[in-house]
Amino acid sequence: MIKSNDASSSLHIKLVYTKFIFVIALAILAIAIGVGAFASLVNRLPEASTEGGNPSSPVLLVHGLGEDASIWKKWGEMLTNDGIQYHTITFQESDDKCGTALAHAVELGKRIDEILRSNPSGQVNIVGHSKGGIDARVYLANGTQSVANLIMIGTPNDGTPMAERTSLCAPAVWDTLPEANATKVGMNPNTRYYTIAGDWAKEVGGNPIIPGPDDGLVPVSSAESEGNFQSLGRTKHAHLDLLSEEEYNLAQDVLLGRR
Repeated sequence: MIKSNDASSSLHIKLVYTKFIFVIALAILAIAIGVGAFASLVNRLPEASTEGGNPSSPVLLVHGLGEDASIWKKWGEMLTNDGIQYHTITFQESDDKCGTALAHAVELGKRIDEILRSNPSGQVNIVGHSKGGIDARVYLANGTQSVANLIMIGTPNDGTPMAERTSLCAPAVWDTLPEANATKVGMNPNTRYYTIAGDWAKEVGGNPIIPGPDDGLVPVSSAESEGNFQSLGRTKHAHLDLLSEEEYNLAQDVLLGRR
């Protein structure tokens, strides 16, 4: 009887041990499956961008010489479709739409401060059309850390010979003269600078008054400033048509924080 009880006890211990090992094995298998599934999920997630600023950074759209905020209607629709918060400005404090780049830079600073008071990202992106890009460059020359990216569309970064033929919308037009002081301001190390240029009527050589390819008002060489800034590309549009979906597509990766 003693031997029988011993055998029964031994068998019971073996069964308990076997169940224990089985449970441990199942737990290890479950953990392995869970880790594998998690790793697979992580691998399918899009990589976070480390460049181009915060994807949630709002965009400030800056008009050019003689323009106002209404020129951005199409861009406003596309930015909204991409879930990007945007703001506009129509210069009013400094001779309205024909003010100097320096005066407009002061007004830009106030507008940016206003935007950032209600936005936790700490930075904005600026898109400037034509002289709006020069206004933004003059603002950035103060060393601010508030602007992640500046995209200049058709901006006469080295001036344009067309400004030598008119005094329309002075003093703003004087900032677009070749060798104008506003075109020579330094770059802000806290901001990435990009350009989009128009190569209009390429088949007929563009505007005969302007040497080389141009958008009818601004030479491509001036818009791209001979490589001082990073080019996002060129389109075939004339100067006043440079705010189309084609230009937006060139800027999209920067504005979404993917570049």
